[in-house]
Amino acid sequence: MGKVKGHIGGLLVESLTKDQIVHLLDVLFSTIDMDHYREIFEKADLDMAETIDKIVEMRDSETDKSPVAPRIASDQRIIEIWNSLWERWDSLIGEVGDEDGKYAAQEEEWEPAYFDGSALADDLEPIAADMFSLIDDVYDLVDNPDLFSEAMDEIDSSISSYPEEMGVGEGDGCTLGTNATRCILKWLWLSSKNEASTGKAFLNEVFEIEDQYSMVNLNDDECVDFFVKLPDEVGREIYHCFKSDNRGSYLDNIYSSWHKINHLYEERFDPARYLETCRKHLGENWRYGRPLIDEAISQGDFQEAESLLIETFSSYLRPAAKDKKWYPETALLIEEHRYFRGNEEDINTLLETWSTVSKRLGNTKRSVASQLQSLILRAPDDWDAVIGEYKRGRNSETKETVDPLFVQWQNEMARRSVSTIMDRSLTDRYIMNRQAPSVTWIHWLIEAELDTAARSAWFMEKLNAWLAYLKENVPIFREQWPWLARLTKDMPSSSTIDQKYPTFFKIVLPQDFGAPLLSKVRRSGLQKMDAASSLSTVMDAWKSNLRHIIPDPENAHSSDYTSHAQWMKALYELSREEYNSMLTQWQVKHKRRRNLWRDMKNQSLPV
Repeated sequence: MGKVKGHIGGLLVESLTKDQIVHLLDVLFSTIDMDHYREIFEKADLDMAETIDKIVEMRDSETDKSPVAPRIASDQRIIEIWNSLWERWDSLIGEVGDEDGKYAAQEEEWEPAYFDGSALADDLEPIAADMFSLIDDVYDLVDNPDLFSEAMDEIDSSISSYPEEMGVGEGDGCTLGTNATRCILKWLWLSSKNEASTGKAFLNEVFEIEDQYSMVNLNDDECVDFFVKLPDEVGREIYHCFKSDNRGSYLDNIYSSWHKINHLYEERFDPARYLETCRKHLGENWRYGRPLIDEAISQGDFQEAESLLIETFSSYLRPAAKDKKWYPETALLIEEHRYFRGNEEDINTLLETWSTVSKRLGNTKRSVASQLQSLILRAPDDWDAVIGEYKRGRNSETKETVDPLFVQWQNEMARRSVSTIMDRSLTDRYIMNRQAPSVTWIHWLIEAELDTAARSAWFMEKLNAWLAYLKENVPIFREQWPWLARLTKDMPSSSTIDQKYPTFFKIVLPQDFGAPLLSKVRRSGLQKMDAASSLSTVMDAWKSNLRHIIPDPENAHSSDYTSHAQWMKALYELSREEYNSMLTQWQVKHKRRRNLWRDMKNQSLPV
């Protein structure tokens, strides 16, 4: 047998699986005296020897009982991983600038291509996440302070190399994601730590990045977060640099990351200036009201606190309010707030504060109105909670204040209950622009919920009278059918409708998307009123009038009559007589619409 040549380590790597090598090393390390071989390891590879020492030390120490073991890797292994990440990074950047490459997007083949900067940012994010975890270990090993500046330069120049017809101009480039931004800032921070004025040096590095590149930008939110988390002494130094820097216009722009950073530093290092900034920009950003209000309350100046609350809500509702002042007792905030989603918790806190302030000022009406507004904003669909708050706050002094708000809330519940029906593209066009009736069965149901025992009979009398009116009055049916559809779907025995009239149930009645609590309270209320007894009356109204709201094929888009055929099938399920009457009209009016008759046949309808 010939002599085996080559290094035994290489042969083992080639010949054994990873698990086998792991098992081999476990056996060796459990049987040999590591102190005996330390000097040999150091002569062979110092980096390797030091890494082995760390591993053995970790094994022998009690810290290995920790649920998360620290990562240990040799410098060479760290560089190997780092370089593989940069290879992936570079392969993505290599696609940028190629008009036929990965980031040249095109919606339709006849439309011009454009650079998709968000796709590039998304692809870089997982790579940057792995890079960030290595930066502390790798920075000194790489020894290139400009590494990420050079990377941004490459991205910027690559984007700029797209042909002019792709329309890439300033502002159309790429905003990097959170992880990539963190990597760049962390690298610049490490490169500045040895400077005499660390904060100033770091700030200038970031300024230079911002000024130099127009096609690639850092993530603003991550920039703010990174600066705010810097040590206090560094943050204080940067704050003083802001005072002397010529970027005043940036600091006055409330949407600029520099304004946000400076303002957060003011809060930490200069509270008086912080409040001045809040007052200066309150008209532009309602969030600046909270610190001013808290300060006024802490000083016992409740009149000033209320003035600031009025300013804050005016700022919040602008431009919808058009500079009109809003007060809790004048209009339901949730109606004004309809297009201002996402700030409910903060606004709710302000309303509760307003209630407290009004009470201290002796304004009971406004205090009660603020509390009711707060509850409605926080949980508008929780009828029990809203009704409970309304009853608690209502008395001879406050009823003129809370009653109008309660009615507005009832209107909002009626609107929300049919919003998905009113928005349907296949309903008659004129219905889209109609306002909700001032009083609906939902209003009556809420009124009955105030005292179920005393008003359940009253509710059923009102409901049945309305159903009879709908059945006999076509114009009113056309206007109010969405509330009938909502009632039909919410009826305690609606499952029987699904079984008997499946197409009607699916096509005409509303789908229950979102607002599960609102659906639940409506159905619970109808159950308590024993509304199931009116189901046959409900269906009679549909059988008599469904034909009057079926979409006209004349308004079909691209000769697609699928929905029209489905509505006709719903009518066929309810009333063969009404279907035949409608069919006779269509055979005259739409006899040339061959696709209509095809689609009706596909629904197994007699034509």
